[in-house]
Amino acid sequence: MTKNVDDMKKYVQDLLDGGQKPVHYMKTARIKAREGVPGETIVTKLENGHKETENPNIEKGDMVVTNPGGEQYVVKADVFKKKYEIDPDNPAQYRPTGGVQEFLRLQEDLDFKVSWGDMHMKKGDFINITGRESGDIYGIAQKEFFSTYGQCTPEGKLLPTPTGRGGIVR
Repeated sequence: MTKNVDDMKKYVQDLLDGGQKPVHYMKTARIKAREGVPGETIVTKLENGHKETENPNIEKGDMVVTNPGGEQYVVKADVFKKKYEIDPDNPAQYRPTGGVQEFLRLQEDLDFKVSWGDMHMKKGDFINITGRESGDIYGIAQKEFFSTYGQCTPEGKLLPTPTGRGGIVR
């Protein structure tokens, strides 16, 4: 059964008050990006075909990001400039500069609203709660999360992974 949540700030606070501890990760995957076209709609579909969200609100300067697994989503122009820079090793890609972020792992299927529309997440997926004070809370599906993020300390030191790559995904 999927839970519908109207107030994500309260939902997250209830999880924290209930003892769930945030985990720290940094985006490590290099991405491709292009400028979006105003009026264009980007549907975020996962490798398994699950429709995660749809964004029909692209404005001039917004960027359409493509993760290594093919997942596409929209990043507002001002946010993109804060979170990415051209990868000097491969100028056709961008590397993340966003730093440490906080996440909670979902213990249930969840539907909730984000600034661009509806989000449909499954048990085991992650919600980014870094911007919880402002209400900027969004989800990342489990497979896509683990292929684009590396676990780190709260200070930003990447932790070793089973593959020994320290969370770096190219």
